[in-house]
Amino acid sequence: MRRFDVETTYDTSVETLWGLLQDASLLTKLTRFPKVELIGDGASVEGNKVKLLVGVGPVQLPWDSRIAISGKHAFADQGIKLPFPFRRFTHVHRVEERSGRAVMIDEVTFDSYVPNILVEYFVLRPMFQERGRAFRETLNS
Repeated sequence: MRRFDVETTYDTSVETLWGLLQDASLLTKLTRFPKVELIGDGASVEGNKVKLLVGVGPVQLPWDSRIAISGKHAFADQGIKLPFPFRRFTHVHRVEERSGRAVMIDEVTFDSYVPNILVEYFVLRPMFQERGRAFRETLNS
């Protein structure tokens, strides 16, 4: 298993940023890499099953997860059905206030069929960078 954390700071309130995270359908609108399509309900509510199609180009693969735990400004989703190369995937989302700004903290733990370091640096980190850019764009519009 491999774990890494990503912290992204935004010039907004915790409540505004938290509001953006409450529905996975926003990911389909904001994420360019990889392309994400939500199937059904995307509410970040404990016990909810979130079904996505994730892909690059014409290839789309199912990514099903369950909101395992939810609390004040935090929730965790756990992969149930994952596309290659993932074997296991857990993602804790938290939002905190620091110096009057909102900080999104992503704690990602995963295991894959290929070297984890390659997946982290060539798939996951670029995905989080893209998401950070998209959230900034949305918050500044």
